[in-house]
Amino acid sequence: MRDIFGPAEVLHAAVRRRAPQVAAAIVLDEEEGLRRVRVTYRDAGPYLVGWDGTAYQWRSGPASGLPLPADPERAAALIAAALGAPVHREPT
Repeated sequence: MRDIFGPAEVLHAAVRRRAPQVAAAIVLDEEEGLRRVRVTYRDAGPYLVGWDGTAYQWRSGPASGLPLPADPERAAALIAAALGAPVHREPT
């Protein structure tokens, strides 16, 4: 059975927690058949972020191909910062 709450869903939830102003959606990458997170904030984006098997990675945009942390909370904070969005403190 396919994992219903995979890396894309975990990252999506973290982005919504850490930067609720960022528009985030789970989309299907038609070329690879994998789920990605599309993020947009004001005039930045939309950009795709995906899981490469060991960490998150920018899949489009000016940072395309660059890695993000494997930890979804840290990745969400860096995504928000890259988009210029305010970041909420890490949950305690």
